[in-house]
Amino acid sequence: MLKLNSLRTLLAQCLPELARDPERLIVLAEGGQAVSTGTTSLSFEYRYTARVILLDYTSHADAVLVPILAWMQVNQPEQMDNPATREKAVRFRVEPLNTGAMDLGIELDLTERAIVTPDPDAAQDPDAPKRLRITHPEEPTHLGMVTQPERWELWLRDEQLLATWDL
Repeated sequence: MLKLNSLRTLLAQCLPELARDPERLIVLAEGGQAVSTGTTSLSFEYRYTARVILLDYTSHADAVLVPILAWMQVNQPEQMDNPATREKAVRFRVEPLNTGAMDLGIELDLTERAIVTPDPDAAQDPDAPKRLRITHPEEPTHLGMVTQPERWELWLRDEQLLATWDL
């Protein structure tokens, strides 16, 4: 699942302490389903809940949630655009460990399309085994939206830089 790796990369970029101490960042999928398109194709959609767990986290929660919300707008825009799903698209839980640290758990409902097609090159040889190709297309963007790499910074009251990331 490509979005899990993308999410892990984003958080490691935003939070250098997690890049230095990667065992404090857990990213996994739960409740997964592979939903067929219902056609003769083998194409399908992954549907799952991504769980992000930050152990012994000592920075501000905004440094995690704002980049995740920006990531969701690009990688799962239909969750953020739809009023029926937007309210539950990003959920979190906090377990205080002491006055300066917490375990922070975040849940995101994600989907990923997998397009499976016959390999046209293999079809030329009737004795060759049937070959398939699988691709994972990008999420559709809003009409007229230009998608270019951007550098983002998150500041708390113009006093403290909480996170930086490329999106």
